[in-house]
Amino acid sequence: MGEIMLNGGQRRRYAEGEKAIVFKRREVEPAKVVPMPPLEVHPKFADKHFMVMSDVNEFVPGVTAEMVDWFWGNMEKGYHLWAPGEHYGFDWIVPPCEVGYAGSVEGSYEFDPTHPIKITRVSVEHYPFTECYEHCWMSCFGDSTPDSGFLIHMYQDVEGGIYWRTVSVSSEERMKQMAEMAQKMAEMAKKTGMTPPVRPNIAEHMAFESAMLNQFLPGLYNVWKDHPDPWENVRFDLSTVKQEDGTWRHKYTNVPPTREEVEKAIAEGTDYPKH
Repeated sequence: MGEIMLNGGQRRRYAEGEKAIVFKRREVEPAKVVPMPPLEVHPKFADKHFMVMSDVNEFVPGVTAEMVDWFWGNMEKGYHLWAPGEHYGFDWIVPPCEVGYAGSVEGSYEFDPTHPIKITRVSVEHYPFTECYEHCWMSCFGDSTPDSGFLIHMYQDVEGGIYWRTVSVSSEERMKQMAEMAQKMAEMAKKTGMTPPVRPNIAEHMAFESAMLNQFLPGLYNVWKDHPDPWENVRFDLSTVKQEDGTWRHKYTNVPPTREEVEKAIAEGTDYPKH
């Protein structure tokens, strides 16, 4: 555990500083935006001073919540397909087949083919809002913690597809730090005459990801759904449960089965236990 798994498919290995080839974005029908009431922070998390940076709810036809749950544990099988030309590579740093959902870490080469974004999955116990969809994935970026902010993808089955809601959350303190960093970079660029790096349009990228879900995920899921090895075909159920105090948790811990459990299931002809 802890060694990078170079399993995200073949890709060009760019040299440090080499300009990435930019591919034309594939034409795809955008997912329909479905407005929802704004989320309210639960009193338990009021002292975190969270700010909602973006909140977009979309209808994605032809996809189920079960497919999305599966994808979070098997992203190496389809990361390139999720945003062709903008997803350059994918590595597991801490793979779900070893630790399960919470604490699994991916290295996603998004926009940049040489420097991966470190993304750590976190439990829905950190989910700060009073309402949540039936399934939820949360993550922190880099070395940040849930106290400083996170990205949420929550989703649930509706007729013909899923509602897919993407929410970006940051603490006031983190926003202040990012603003100060941006100011310093701008001042340095002014002094040196260098052009500040162009920041990618994250909103457009996420809309592209939403639109692409039904283009690749149903077929990929159906190819893998009956594959018997639970370490090669990781199964998540990220169903959510509202607790008595109004906060949320996952219904299951989503840890991998033990060797003994798998051997017993094979011998008895039963399914593996769901944790």
